[in-house]
Amino acid sequence: MRLLLTGLPIPSHLRPVLVPLARAAREAGHEAAIATGAAMAGEIERLGVPVVVLPDVLAPGELGRRPELVDPALVRQLGKWRPEVSGPLDVPLFHPTMTAEFAANVVGAGWRPDVIVRETNAFGALVAAEVLGVPSAVVDIAPLVPPLVPGLAGQLDLLRQGFGLAPSGAAADRLTAGLLPEPWYPAGLRTPGHGYYRVPEPPVTASADGPVVFAAFGSNVRSLLAPDSRLLAITVAALGLLGVPAVVALGSDDAVASWTGPRPGNVELAGFPPQRALLAASDVFVTHAGFSSVRESLSAGVPMVAVPLFADQPANAARVQELGAGVRLDAAGLTAEALAAAVERVLGDPACRTAARGFRDGIAALPPITDFPRLLEA
Repeated sequence: MRLLLTGLPIPSHLRPVLVPLARAAREAGHEAAIATGAAMAGEIERLGVPVVVLPDVLAPGELGRRPELVDPALVRQLGKWRPEVSGPLDVPLFHPTMTAEFAANVVGAGWRPDVIVRETNAFGALVAAEVLGVPSAVVDIAPLVPPLVPGLAGQLDLLRQGFGLAPSGAAADRLTAGLLPEPWYPAGLRTPGHGYYRVPEPPVTASADGPVVFAAFGSNVRSLLAPDSRLLAITVAALGLLGVPAVVALGSDDAVASWTGPRPGNVELAGFPPQRALLAASDVFVTHAGFSSVRESLSAGVPMVAVPLFADQPANAARVQELGAGVRLDAAGLTAEALAAAVERVLGDPACRTAARGFRDGIAALPPITDFPRLLEA
């Protein structure tokens, strides 16, 4: 079987799931490669997976090369965004031109697959599979994104027509690999071809003197914040008010070295520490509610205080609260006192711990995503 896995050139979209899935397929004797933008090619190849470079598929940091693709309103916000003042950043979850170029690049790559497996956001790969006449499957790294795209079915049909295909009125992935147990998915997102898998990761050992609270807002947020944003300072101050051992990820070692904000004695400032290891030792996770972070927190059985900042994060945060695994807190108007109160509430609520640990047990019982190639072959 020739298996082409596709995704946007963003580390969190490729490294946690598509890379181990491609490696598992190759170890099982299949021919597998990952198709993505050049920005991630070197890293993926170093991880032992061949890359099909899609020349027009840009990483977020490369969009300055093609300003015509970027919404001017979004450009005006970048570098000025203070989520504690204005709330979540409004970013597009579907871009017709970039999606069409993604599809065209996959079709024209000259790497003819038997099956295409895309990550959720790679909508262009879905249409490329239809153009090539091969089945497609989706690894659901962002399950709440599709309902957030206005008129997604109609936009995909316009894209199909541009490739000479008849409109279908719907997505046409044959299989879906969910990365959390079924209860995470609202009923309308569960399809007949939906399976559920865990992401296999090396075990971590919880440190006996680990933090009670760990706070991290992902790998992208610091580059988007205005220089005078107080989000990270508010977080450090809030955990200082609680007085419990805490770690706050600032995003880089340079950020730690240049930090001029509060430095409470109970809070350790780190650049980009090993998240899974810290979660294994934590009682509460303060997070932006990116899906990978939510998945890792639930895998560790750790309840969350979710402060969503952009994309599908508000929907993820709402789902965390709906399922009882934590609370959602609005970024706009955020204060150290409000954040400290939310963390204290989750720390003192056994129901949040029970819900998070229920997901942990459900995740542990799932088959590994590396089993997925057998289903694709069948």
